[in-house]
Amino acid sequence: MAKRPTASSDSRTLGRAALAGAAALAFACQGEIGALHGGSGSGSLGAAPSAGATGGTGTPGSTPGVTGPGGTSPDGTTAAPDVNRVAIHRLNNTEYDNTVHDLLGVVSTPGKSFIEDEKLFGFDDIASAFGMTDAEYEQYSDAADALVTEAFADATLRARVVTCAPSSGTDTACTRKIISDFGLKAWRRPLETAEVDRLTTLATDALASGADFNGSIAQVVTAMLSSVPFLYRVEIDANPASTDAHPVGPYEMASRLSYLFWSTMPDTELLGAAAKGTLNDPGALSAEVDRMLADARASAFVSSFAGQWLGLRDLASHQVDPTVFPGWSEQLRSSMVAEGLAYFREFLSGGRGMKDFFTADVNFVDAPLAALYGISAGSGTGPSRVTNTSDARRGFVGLASFLTLTSYSYRTAPTLRGKWVLENLLCQDIPPPPPNVPKLDSASADPSMLQSENVRQRLEAHRVDPVCASCHKVLDPIGLGLENFDAIGEYRMNYPNGDAIDASGTLPDGTPFVGLSQLTDALSKDTRLLDCVTRKMMTYALSREIVASDASYTQKIQTTWTSDGLGLASLVKQIVLSDPFRSRRGEAEQ
Repeated sequence: MAKRPTASSDSRTLGRAALAGAAALAFACQGEIGALHGGSGSGSLGAAPSAGATGGTGTPGSTPGVTGPGGTSPDGTTAAPDVNRVAIHRLNNTEYDNTVHDLLGVVSTPGKSFIEDEKLFGFDDIASAFGMTDAEYEQYSDAADALVTEAFADATLRARVVTCAPSSGTDTACTRKIISDFGLKAWRRPLETAEVDRLTTLATDALASGADFNGSIAQVVTAMLSSVPFLYRVEIDANPASTDAHPVGPYEMASRLSYLFWSTMPDTELLGAAAKGTLNDPGALSAEVDRMLADARASAFVSSFAGQWLGLRDLASHQVDPTVFPGWSEQLRSSMVAEGLAYFREFLSGGRGMKDFFTADVNFVDAPLAALYGISAGSGTGPSRVTNTSDARRGFVGLASFLTLTSYSYRTAPTLRGKWVLENLLCQDIPPPPPNVPKLDSASADPSMLQSENVRQRLEAHRVDPVCASCHKVLDPIGLGLENFDAIGEYRMNYPNGDAIDASGTLPDGTPFVGLSQLTDALSKDTRLLDCVTRKMMTYALSREIVASDASYTQKIQTTWTSDGLGLASLVKQIVLSDPFRSRRGEAEQ
């Protein structure tokens, strides 16, 4: 990014064409976002800070150990692998709602009614997935108007923004202070003098048109909330054509951290660290990761990363046939989601390493889920952590959330369960089925009858077709090993038709197993889990696809992570300390 985006003196005309153009340019990511209201260069709102601007060490330079995107550096030494780059990054709907809440104190959540975020590589924070259409900008413009109206109608909330009063009608010192203070938080960096000048002019024009002081500030805030520097996380490449790596700026790093761990704007501590220039220090960065993960706001990281990686968000819309499973309820669904998130926290902050992910004999149950599992719920109203080695349930694939999500609404789906584990936990590429493969279930079949049948026998008949056999040999064993759990995760010994359940099988590598215990023992020895979670978390943390040039970084991260016990907090810390998270480069001209 060579220049910062500019803001307009009119929040309506500010972005419709200009933001759409900015979004289009995001895919090319040259960063040359043109003036949004006739301005450009260092005098425009959003222009790059000059050397020595508040915030210290923003001058591009070399990250230690990074000399470029591979190959040989000018002095003849071997260059480090490519740190790559992230496109200009629009806030997703969750980030938008969290940010306006923290910025203004409002309770409204307009993002919930916005056009649904696009997902790429399994996550909704991938920068290159976000464009900007007229309809999308219209929703931001309307939301800005409504949010400012809400905030300024409440004296307490208004006081968060309007922190002083002018000494006279011609005094602009208070206006400039408000703009500078609010702008630091809203645009997540200090404003240039020229930016403050333009916004002050907007306020002055509003006063001349009959607005009172609060109204003039409200117009400024509306414009700022409709601008590129608010709606996008913009990172600057001083030379967009250069592929030499350089550190991300201190305020850019503050935003990378805050949106990774909290899905919201940087707090006072992060902005202070950016101002001091300490976020380029590995020790300080490590301490920030510890602080942020220990904060209650880190629940956003759990619900966003784990919610998407482990399918818990998808469970929210999963359909269960109540005629087949009369015990199903929305309360039980919520209990399953809560347990899935708590299970993830066990590996994030509970001191447990990822080698136990398939085998940890721990559950988090409230009354509805305990009844499903046939165990005691413990005391209290929320989920209780329960260790029960006497039952037949353990590990992630024993959680009702996973077992329900990977079933049909009316019966288990061993093929889907196996496919989900292979794709999401072992990162195995599964080709799509060949065309015209007959479905196992007839569309006219009675769901209750299908639920009662022996699924193993039906799949064996399906695999008689050699076209089907090759794929099902890979996909089915894991799922058949989980057949003791029905389509909402309740344990059973027999199918409803009376047939005894056979949960034995042989994995594609030749490992035989009988039941969940042996299956999960075998899965826990598959090193692809550690490779996969590393790639998944790097994808989420970097907001981009992990590519071949990242291989040396992922290997280094995994080596350090393994020696540190394989807790997920250690993994995300190693990612934050890695060159791809701390650095970026421009994009060579084609």
